[in-house]
Amino acid sequence: MNDKIVYLKISPIDYRILTEIMTSAFNEDTSLHTDLKEDGPTGYNDGSLIKWLNEHKSFESYKIVYNNTIVGAYTIGINPNNNYSLEMLFIDPKYRKNHLGTIVWKHIEEKYIDANKWTVETPDYSKRNHYFYTEKCGFVFHRENVYKDGSKSFIFEKRKYYL
Repeated sequence: MNDKIVYLKISPIDYRILTEIMTSAFNEDTSLHTDLKEDGPTGYNDGSLIKWLNEHKSFESYKIVYNNTIVGAYTIGINPNNNYSLEMLFIDPKYRKNHLGTIVWKHIEEKYIDANKWTVETPDYSKRNHYFYTEKCGFVFHRENVYKDGSKSFIFEKRKYYL
């Protein structure tokens, strides 16, 4: 089988399907690591998050099309001094065995070759994400964030000299 991945700009017509995929991906991760069945960042399941990410002037968002099927998306934050942030990366759980996350990350690094530093934030409980970012993508733990509601997240970093 000749697998093909393309990355296309997200348009408003994609919001519904991407919200469904995002909801599935976040809920799977949440239920894997917590007692909750559903949880994610604000707006992940009602379409407002993908809309905000796609329409933010400092972000670039792309849908991931695998064998002619939309399977996920990513958003990159473009910051001063070529410091970039991976704002969002999600893949439909049905395609997890295809290692698309690693393939997509390699594409991102090639596309944004001028990045001096990358940052990504993920929930503290999300061990699978921690493994992906550190072992598959080369990030290192930078710090922990604690929010007013008591939730925690980890910030991971990847600097040019790690590349």
